[in-house]
Amino acid sequence: MTESPSGQGAPEHDSEAAALLTEASATTVPSVPHQPRRDGAERTAGTGTETVEDACPAAGRTDDELQAGLDTEAEAELEAEAEAAGTDESPETSDAPKPFLNRLAARIAGEFLSPSPALLFSLLYIALAVFLTWKLLFHPIASVLAGNPYDQFYFEWQLTAVEHAVTHLQNPLFTHAMNAPDGMNLAANPQIIGPAIVLTPITALFGSSVSFALLTTFNLAATAITWRWFLRRHVVRTETAAFVGGLFLGFSPSMMSHSLAHPNLAGQWLVPLIAAGVLRLREPERQVRNGIVLGVLITAQVFVGEELLFLTAMGIGLFLVAYAAMRPRQTRDEAVAFLRGAGFAIGTAGVLLAYPLSFQFFGPMSFKGIPFDIGYYSADLKSYAVYPNLELWGDPAKLDPLAPGGTEQAALVGWALLLVVALLAVWLIRKAAVRALLIAALVLVVLSLGPTPVYDHKALDFWPIGPAGVWTHIEHLPLFSSSLPVRSALAVSWIIGILLALGLDEAVLHRWQVLRGVAFGAVTAALIPLIPRVFDTVPRTPIPQYFTSGAWKECVSPGHHTIVGVPLSDGGDRTNETWSTAENTDFAIPQGPVMGPNSATDKQVIWAKSNVLWTAQWLAYIYKNGGGSTPTVDSAIQNRVALDLGTWQAKCVVAADGTQNLAAIKNFLDQAIAPGRLEGDVVVWMEPGR
Repeated sequence: MTESPSGQGAPEHDSEAAALLTEASATTVPSVPHQPRRDGAERTAGTGTETVEDACPAAGRTDDELQAGLDTEAEAELEAEAEAAGTDESPETSDAPKPFLNRLAARIAGEFLSPSPALLFSLLYIALAVFLTWKLLFHPIASVLAGNPYDQFYFEWQLTAVEHAVTHLQNPLFTHAMNAPDGMNLAANPQIIGPAIVLTPITALFGSSVSFALLTTFNLAATAITWRWFLRRHVVRTETAAFVGGLFLGFSPSMMSHSLAHPNLAGQWLVPLIAAGVLRLREPERQVRNGIVLGVLITAQVFVGEELLFLTAMGIGLFLVAYAAMRPRQTRDEAVAFLRGAGFAIGTAGVLLAYPLSFQFFGPMSFKGIPFDIGYYSADLKSYAVYPNLELWGDPAKLDPLAPGGTEQAALVGWALLLVVALLAVWLIRKAAVRALLIAALVLVVLSLGPTPVYDHKALDFWPIGPAGVWTHIEHLPLFSSSLPVRSALAVSWIIGILLALGLDEAVLHRWQVLRGVAFGAVTAALIPLIPRVFDTVPRTPIPQYFTSGAWKECVSPGHHTIVGVPLSDGGDRTNETWSTAENTDFAIPQGPVMGPNSATDKQVIWAKSNVLWTAQWLAYIYKNGGGSTPTVDSAIQNRVALDLGTWQAKCVVAADGTQNLAAIKNFLDQAIAPGRLEGDVVVWMEPGR
């Protein structure tokens, strides 16, 4: 991809795909009488129907033609240099093409000698991402994200579990290291299996805390970079608009909130590539290639963040349906090529995903549904005008009550940005693409409100279909049944960024300087309140030396691969999880923050299933309340504890020194198992004779 050196010259558009979103008005590009249009019709002066391809000949060429032109220019420069040096060397002396590596090296050298806007802006995005995450990035072993350490512990454990599976040639879609003895279907739970596989060398060498910090930073920078590329390639004609759009989309409230240990939702860098792939399906001469590439991108997104793929499909689908309804002639002309390309994409993704998806939905520990309250995880309509606490105008010490948690602030974009984007959309309302984007955004906003739409916690009186929302009628459909309504706001955020870029692009190229100034001022004023804050961190709880020294191995033997820690891991406490992570998941732990089936015969999902065994119930009770009601230990209780340890495939129970109500726990386990012994900074109870 080659950009014009000035950043404002030959656009970076793909001529076929760009036409969908770039519809320049007569106020932007002068009309040329009787110049042929892409659809074969002629333009006449003053019609105002030109596209970017009409205005810029370079944008009307394919990638191959653009590259051929660049190669011709390069050969001419080489020939001129050879003549100036007095040599006979010139490109004509050999008909053989240059090797790929030579061309790649020349391209890289050219970027360093004369950096393109793409490189410069990418470096700016990377620098901003590093600045926002520096507290975690530079101290990954000693600190965790203050806003959501629990999910960070979960994904660090998952990075380690996948690394363990890869290095031991095991199936990365399933693990027995958590929720012993049943195990965990990783493919069905929130997962980042793809990035975890890529980061396996780093995780193996430096630990999952380093991998997690790198992934958090990468997600922010890479999302901004790919969105800037998509906007410049397919949407806008100016580097300014593409840069600002990429800046917002890469560091938006949705990106910042989900960067709080939701890498499966913050890894949005494939979304613009998938959108570009869908637009390219209309190219009749590249149906097979474009379809296969899109199928590969879809497959990759499944292993980066599956829910993001669902949101991407919803957003793109709504836009295409609305656009097709407004452009029936263009739709008919391009339908055959699009559908053929889509067929290749679906076929490719179907082949690549056949086993992973069948394992996810029908494999061991698979389930159906979602275990969370979708009413709680729904957006309040008023929240769209509120500022999140991770941005400049938000209160960093206080989460707005309209937000369903610190990690679910995608809908909170602020009233100033909504006002500016609304004005820009009204200005560009004659464009079919803008109208289609607005329709898609409206539907997504309605979906984000969940089963009972509210405004400021009060039911919407003006709601046209009664107190029940649209989600009520679709929540049991496939895919919708596994998604949270509020996350539809992620796709709304993408549309806001695209509309912002379109409006700014139109303003930059407008002939009225005053209008350009007003537009720049308004966009700047709207984005300043959304300047993101640096992520705060807190110190990690140290891992007991019993585990870091390897002394825990005395608790593991054939048939006994589990260590029961007190407190047992559940939806809140992640102590055992961090112990397992520190030791490369070489031993299993019971329970944990796992989604799984309610039972072997009931596939309905249940999350963090705990206190199933009698011993687990009493350990949890004593940990929380002390030993006042602890039953007198007799042979029946001893036998029951032994039976439960056998079910867990464990022979040891471990509690860290300083654990809440440790004295009561010790009193119970001393009688139920054997007298506990202090091993440095933990107390260990081991079954006699094991």
